[in-house]
Amino acid sequence: MARLRDIIISTRPWSFPMTVISVTIGVALSLALDGIINPLLYLLTLVGSLSIHAAANIINDYFDTKFGVDRPGAPTTIYRPHPVITGMLSENALLKMSLVFMAVGLAIASYLSIVAGPYAFILGVIGIFIAVAYTSPPLSYKYRALGEVFVLLSWGPIMVVGSYYVQTSKLELIPTIVSIPFAILVAAVLLANNMRDADYDASVNVKTIAIMLGPTKSLTLFTSMIATPYILTAVFVVSGLLSYPVLLVFATAPLALKLVKSFKKEIPETADPQTAQLTTNFGIMYILGIIISTLL
Repeated sequence: MARLRDIIISTRPWSFPMTVISVTIGVALSLALDGIINPLLYLLTLVGSLSIHAAANIINDYFDTKFGVDRPGAPTTIYRPHPVITGMLSENALLKMSLVFMAVGLAIASYLSIVAGPYAFILGVIGIFIAVAYTSPPLSYKYRALGEVFVLLSWGPIMVVGSYYVQTSKLELIPTIVSIPFAILVAAVLLANNMRDADYDASVNVKTIAIMLGPTKSLTLFTSMIATPYILTAVFVVSGLLSYPVLLVFATAPLALKLVKSFKKEIPETADPQTAQLTTNFGIMYILGIIISTLL
């Protein structure tokens, strides 16, 4: 049981709600736009996506430790249990675990490509590539100030469009557009983390957007990334792309304002979990709005 606990902790399960929401947005859109929902395919898509997400988290810790980015005293060892630094798991165990999770994700993508269409496999492979390339050479795009960009792509178009495609066997533009508000907020979670850790990241030669922009401009970018999803949602409703119940997301606006105000005073140690809480709440309201629109 202790070993199982260590494995679960190493996957960072507290980050999984964002993946659940992205996949569910795609399925909600398949119901709203096409009147289609297959619970089994939804479950398989969810398990496959979570497996790739877990692999990404594990391989991130593996390479960060290997390259000396994660070491005793590093911010990541303070704010969460680090599987290697705490002695829970070895680097070799992390590598093997990441391969297992990737294999599960790839196996599910292969099956979904048979029942839904070939793009299910292609999107799964793209997801695995992004997960590995996050910290793995030669790209290691996390260290090249591209983390937020690929996070937006992953939790937006790739996951949402992928889950919509599995349900409908169609690639459509609307799910891609509708995925953007939530995806921006997921990227803001990473930006919040990088803003807090900017000084440390610079000391270990990791380049992030927060370091490149500096504190003032980073805060401006963060504020715009918190505000933009609300603006886009309103535009979608006014233009008829989404129905008015989706405006339920504005119930989370007070939390967004509180978050931005606190960041203007000082970047808190809990910068990323606070932003993740807003992101999760927004995503839940977004899904509820789409479902209510369908029922009405």
